[in-house]
Amino acid sequence: MSSLRPMPTAGALPPRARRGLLERIAQLFRIWWSHKVSFAISLLLTASAVLVYFRSFVRENPPALLEFVQRLELSALDTRFRYRGRSHVQVDPRIVIVDIDQRSQEVLGRWPFSRTYFANMLDALREDGAKVVAFDVTFSKPDEITAPIREMHDDLNELQRRGANMDPRFAAKLKQLEVKYNPDAQFAQAIERFGPVVLGNYFLYSGSDLTGVDDATLDHYASLLSFFPFPRVQPLKPESYHQDFARLVAYYIDGHLLPRGAQTNLEIFSDALGSERGTTGFFNALPDTDGVVRRSWLALPYGRSNNTDDWDLYASMDVQAVRLFLGVSAQDTVLKFGTVGIDRVELGPSLDLKTDALGRTVINYRGPDHTYPYYSIADVSRRTFPKGTFRDKIVLVGASATGIGDIKSSPFGDLNLPGIEIHANAIDNILHQDSLRRGPQQAAWDLGFILLFGIPLGFWIAVTRPQNMWFGLLLAAPFLGGVYAAFLKGWWLNLTIPLFTLVANVSLVALYRVIVEEREKRKVRGSFQQYLSPEVIRRLLERPQLVQPRKTEVTVMFSDIRNFTSISEALDAQDLALLLNGYLSDMTRIIFNTQGTLDKYIGDAVMAFWGAPFEEADHPVRACHAALIMMQRVAELREEWRAAGHPLLDIGIGLNSGTASVGNMGSQLRYGYTAMGDAVNLSSRLEGLNKEYRTHILVGPATYEATRDSAFLYRELDLIRVQGKLKPVIIYELVALKEAAAEHAERLGAFTNARAAYLRREWLEAQKMFQDVLDRWPDDGPSRTYWKRCQDYLFEAPTESWDGVFVMTHK
Repeated sequence: MSSLRPMPTAGALPPRARRGLLERIAQLFRIWWSHKVSFAISLLLTASAVLVYFRSFVRENPPALLEFVQRLELSALDTRFRYRGRSHVQVDPRIVIVDIDQRSQEVLGRWPFSRTYFANMLDALREDGAKVVAFDVTFSKPDEITAPIREMHDDLNELQRRGANMDPRFAAKLKQLEVKYNPDAQFAQAIERFGPVVLGNYFLYSGSDLTGVDDATLDHYASLLSFFPFPRVQPLKPESYHQDFARLVAYYIDGHLLPRGAQTNLEIFSDALGSERGTTGFFNALPDTDGVVRRSWLALPYGRSNNTDDWDLYASMDVQAVRLFLGVSAQDTVLKFGTVGIDRVELGPSLDLKTDALGRTVINYRGPDHTYPYYSIADVSRRTFPKGTFRDKIVLVGASATGIGDIKSSPFGDLNLPGIEIHANAIDNILHQDSLRRGPQQAAWDLGFILLFGIPLGFWIAVTRPQNMWFGLLLAAPFLGGVYAAFLKGWWLNLTIPLFTLVANVSLVALYRVIVEEREKRKVRGSFQQYLSPEVIRRLLERPQLVQPRKTEVTVMFSDIRNFTSISEALDAQDLALLLNGYLSDMTRIIFNTQGTLDKYIGDAVMAFWGAPFEEADHPVRACHAALIMMQRVAELREEWRAAGHPLLDIGIGLNSGTASVGNMGSQLRYGYTAMGDAVNLSSRLEGLNKEYRTHILVGPATYEATRDSAFLYRELDLIRVQGKLKPVIIYELVALKEAAAEHAERLGAFTNARAAYLRREWLEAQKMFQDVLDRWPDDGPSRTYWKRCQDYLFEAPTESWDGVFVMTHK
């Protein structure tokens, strides 16, 4: 009987495979354990990021210490609005604004002007076919125009009470005048004629709002307002209605968002609204902590009783305007709330508006100020507008005039957004149900990104090679792209906390590993690779004494970008860094390839020298070759920059040879390998003189004498005395290699002849000769400089002792 081996069940691993897998897991764990501190940093950072996220963005009022985090995210959201193109948003053409602007005050008189004009405006809009009119204005006081008549009427009544005999005809005439000149009555009648009108009311929050308003007035306003509560309020759990409503009010109290009073319209206007045709709505637009309005309030609780059961919820002007526009009945306008606050607002079966617990939505702004069409109330009330302008439109009436306008700040950075346009955006959002969504789903994505950039990334950067850790930062690119794409689709995802987690995780772990784990790997090579080529470093490691300070012959170069300040102002920091990094990298590579030493970057300037640390007899030749190659490379880069739409950089170079002190110099805390001395200073001055002569490469006399018999073509440019020196020096322009002499011979010869006339003090003749050069070669900078100098000397010639030296008065 043969023995049979048991067959492995499906999906089971053979013993050897299992051992191999366990060994790999154990090896991975050992690698991780050797970097446990790095991973602990990531865990601590992730936990801190989650805590900051909850305290800053889940709770309504973050601690003062974390307000800057919230403001940073709000600024990031604003940036998304600014960079979003108009092709991604559509402005609803059914929304227009009638503006109480500066012009209306010039035409209709000073504010507040007569309610007669508002009556005329309503009649004009009704005749033109407007569907709804909503006011971002409260008419809480009688029109001032009727004040004299009212005062006379009161005086007449007082006299009659005292027994005075008054002519009945006078009383009747006064009554007639009171009716005729009663703009409030005319406005109320216009409201009745129009029908679907939303009058604005305003909730009071601050002590300054309530100054001078007594309890009786507030009670009166509350009584008038109580006729216009939110059409229908429905609890999600009817059995816990009172507890949930009390909890909702507590949410507003905790957020310091509960109104302390209200200001509403005169009773005559409230009566004119009717039961279903018109209504009121609040137009408060509360800003975030940085003063920018980003949220629209759809409902607010308010009451004067100490018992919140007697309070009501009130709808915003935006909700009421849309309700009347769509013809939604009060019965179908429902606000639903529950244990966690307000859940949603429903406007009929087609509009379901999801809000936060306080009944807010994040406004998806269509654009900056004046995105919606504006019409002056002066034109509307006088009917000087094209027929059909307002047909089937929602007309919002508000003010932008200086001194009376409700001016707000928007995410687009403008500080002059009329408050009425905030309501236009909010109404547009309601109609299209495309407010920015910010809720539990978005918070879940935020936390997912935080954990992703904290734990899995932290594990990877803890075990990978130090030079690879920085690749973790590349995750920022798809993350930023994803956040922006979500924004275009109507989601507000948190940018700052996940991005901070990513950057801080990579940076802190990398810093720890470089300082602690990789300390033994930092060698002399790391100290010198920033300013020496690899070949020079290799040789220097064999003779380290060469870095000690000593005097030696060197050729020093200074190069500088022309007009760098204006270029830097035209680019943002990221683009400027990319442009400058690319340029400096190419220039440094050329210096290294010609065996030069990079001394330092001075902003956009480069300082380098040849002849140290290793003495090279031909260091002037190497420096001149490097200068010409750099100019050639800049010309190639300019073509690339032009094709990419970047600014075109141009540079000037100064070269000078002489004795300098070269070596490691500095303090005990920090030092560097550098060169100092007069030869260095003259090289710097020569670089700056390129601006004076409109040249690219200037060399000093020592460099010229050392290379005059080499492969370079020069032009003797001038005899100058630089600032701080008594002895004049001859300066030369390095034009090109001698092999290109034929290309430049005629121009340089004409310049030499013109300069000879200049040295003979023949100013007019020299100027004509320089003009001839410029006529043929308009870009010849030295000729233009000499032409101007001749012009100056024609007006005021130098003294008879003049020896051809030009004194430079600037460095």
